Amino acid sequence: MIKFLEELALIILRFFPAEAAKKITLILLKIVYGMNLIGFFASSNFQKSKINIKNLSFKNRIGIAGGLDKNAEYFHIFNSLGFGFVEVGTVTLEPQKGNPKPRIFRFSKDKTLVNSLGFNNAGSVQVLKNIKKYKPNFDGVLGISIGKSKNTKTKNAWQDYLHLMDYFYLEADYLAINISSPNTENLRELSSQENFEFLLKKISQKKVQLVNMHKKNTPIFVKLSPDETDENLKNLIEVSEKNSIDGFICCNTTTDHIYPTAGGMSGAMLSKKAGNMQKKVAEFKQEKSILIASGGVMNANDVKERLINSADLVQLYTGYIYQGNSLLKKALQISSS
Repeated sequence: MIKFLEELALIILRFFPAEAAKKITLILLKIVYGMNLIGFFASSNFQKSKINIKNLSFKNRIGIAGGLDKNAEYFHIFNSLGFGFVEVGTVTLEPQKGNPKPRIFRFSKDKTLVNSLGFNNAGSVQVLKNIKKYKPNFDGVLGISIGKSKNTKTKNAWQDYLHLMDYFYLEADYLAINISSPNTENLRELSSQENFEFLLKKISQKKVQLVNMHKKNTPIFVKLSPDETDENLKNLIEVSEKNSIDGFICCNTTTDHIYPTAGGMSGAMLSKKAGNMQKKVAEFKQEKSILIASGGVMNANDVKERLINSADLVQLYTGYIYQGNSLLKKALQISSS
């Protein structure tokens, strides 16, 4: 009966515009959680593959990617459904409305989305309030994705990231440095060799200060773009590891697509490109660096392939939007086998 209701809801939601459907789904999840009914939808085997990574205890390897819970309003609910970790954000210093609507486009036959959201979020003050409000009901690993504001010039972007590190360091189990979204003006400029080296040096110095101040070592990961050249990808990884970055999230959305709308593509049509990029990252990185697979994970075979190809953890997003909790259950079965 529960499976039927999930499938029916997914069918009905496809009649709504993509962004509205996402919002309705999250509201419905909150209602179900508030009525103490979330257990009927939760996976029963979500603690069968506990793993320790960077001194963090994950109840399993499957998480929610950044972008689904932008304002940290639902991470405790995803935790109750069975996810081992949730990445909230991307968060900017000040609130941002993002780009004009419509800005999410659904291509259902291809199980693909194209979005041009532009870091729409409630801002660091409100997101921190939300985290403190809901964290008592959360027993997973919480990642916080941070990014520069739309109006921040590239030369000043490091200041945004350092302020956000100050703000979220204690509450985050890990921080994700988002320099790879294609929908924020000039953000991708941060991946140029000169800009990236400067940014990572500042982030590394800041982390040393925060570790000494708080006696807490919060891991920091860099989220990579699938549109990097092999040469620049290798440089990004080398610079990151030189500056004691703990690992990489592979990968963000791509602008290399055939669809008649601007923005970053995610979903099934990203799967091959993301998988190939992950193999390169695994080849270029040091063994100690953590690798989180993200992008184009649409079924259990994708999860299996990413884990075989050196992923320590796997994030779901577009596949979860299209398939709901059935994908989580399959992913957990594969990752715990």
